[in-house]
Amino acid sequence: MNIVGLGNAGCQIAKTFQNYEQYQVFCIDVEDKGYPTFLQVEHQNSHEDYEKNYKKLKLSKCKGETTFILCGTGNISGCALRVLQQIKDSPVTVIYIKSDLANLSHEQKLKDRATFGILQHYARSALLKDVYIVSNQLVERAIDGISIKSYWSDINNIISSTYHMLNVFDNTEPLLTTASPRPITARIATLGVVNYETNKENMFYDLQYPRLKKYFYGINENSIEEDKEILHKIRAFVNQKAEKNIAANFSIFSTSYEHNYIYSTHYASFIQEQKIE
Repeated sequence: MNIVGLGNAGCQIAKTFQNYEQYQVFCIDVEDKGYPTFLQVEHQNSHEDYEKNYKKLKLSKCKGETTFILCGTGNISGCALRVLQQIKDSPVTVIYIKSDLANLSHEQKLKDRATFGILQHYARSALLKDVYIVSNQLVERAIDGISIKSYWSDINNIISSTYHMLNVFDNTEPLLTTASPRPITARIATLGVVNYETNKENMFYDLQYPRLKKYFYGINENSIEEDKEILHKIRAFVNQKAEKNIAANFSIFSTSYEHNYIYSTHYASFIQEQKIE
């Protein structure tokens, strides 16, 4: 799979995928900050100029399944659609990083709103495979005892490790699953983790009006052999997550890890943060 990061935030997260051999990483930015396969764009003075003055990048090696990572608040996000145009022949999933709106200027909010809205409409129209929305603030809540010194690296690593494990599960035969095809328009999504002991779920974005919740259980072999109530516990938890107009399902995988893990994805058709008159 290809990972393409745009701008500082996108590239810093993309960089962490080097920890896994399954990915080919491309980083698009103005300045090379030790990125793998760095692709430079010229500095521009505005969001509009990044689109208007865009010059094609050397993305010929970016073929096949691709994940595009970006934050929409910076000027460089103005060339996002131009990058997507270059890789349109590949199935593309977007990870969109949401900044804390309270800390943004009026201009940054406008750029975020425009980029965020367009990408969601692209997903609804099936021009993108999915858009996964991630809020740094909510990722922070999922980390116990986050260090100020390593704040951004911890945030970036949990985003990449969660997305990586979901990719692993998507390409692994489960021991048992209740999964069924999701609604065709439910392409706006977020990621999450669930504490195996407490069942506390931390989503990476407050997704409004979800239509489907999927839970991926990575259970070690000892627990599978010894805990005869495990399936009952899983069914009870997932059934609690199902509501009117919201389906919930699970898949169970055997792992060799010491601890047991639960990952989740929620999917919606509703355009998030749109202004409804």
